Amino acid sequence: MIKKIFMLIIALTTTVLALAQEANTAEAAAPATIGNEQMWDDANTAYVNANYPRALELYHAIEERGLASAKLYYNMGNAYFKTDDMGHAILYYNKALRLAPGDADIRYNLDVANSYTKDRIQVVPELFLTRWVRTVRQTISGNAWAVLSLLFFAMMLFSVMVYLLVQSLLFRKIGFFASIVGLLLFVVTTAFAVTERREGTSPSEAIVMNASVSVKAAPEKNATDMFVLHEGTKVRVGDRVESWIGVTIADGNKGWLEERAIEMID
Repeated sequence: MIKKIFMLIIALTTTVLALAQEANTAEAAAPATIGNEQMWDDANTAYVNANYPRALELYHAIEERGLASAKLYYNMGNAYFKTDDMGHAILYYNKALRLAPGDADIRYNLDVANSYTKDRIQVVPELFLTRWVRTVRQTISGNAWAVLSLLFFAMMLFSVMVYLLVQSLLFRKIGFFASIVGLLLFVVTTAFAVTERREGTSPSEAIVMNASVSVKAAPEKNATDMFVLHEGTKVRVGDRVESWIGVTIADGNKGWLEERAIEMID
């Protein structure tokens, strides 16, 4: 009986983990895997031949057909990087990272592109635990976390059934503690899935596209200049007043920028 229960748990775990990996990789899949293969191949050929404008034209055409993916955005970031357009390179690397948060190549290229920006902003220190939780959360996508949450929910239900239905005291103890662990893991993975989903759909961050732009103290042209930002700097967006957007940079300083000076990551 014990062997059968553990075998069932292992089988369920393996199946859901496979689904989680599939959900994670599906978001990063190249458009060639879901159609428009010729256009994808032509774009990549243009990139290899250093015809970056043509490659970008085709990549954008693929994006406009609703075939956005981490691989597509990654290639677009690379093409913009090759043309020294750091603003758009950083924008598309960030877009790619939203879809494939655990991809080391995307993160590395983003770090390289960021090293070319002019602004050196001191990031507000975070607690170790906060930083660690975010790092863990970003290892896989929100969809993958959602699949894992279903796994732990099933584990919790199965453990409760074992506790209620099995006569063996040993099994009842195992079911009791396993149900508590399953509940905790279900709550954590669900929270991760919701957070990743919210951050992936909420237009909360943007990249400065102008070579340089003054951040104003108020949403009007005649307002006092607070500080200057340069191309490629990431900002967190807030309130909107007509064509102005409230922004916050990594060190906590705030101000207002005209909407045309930035492009949303989402």
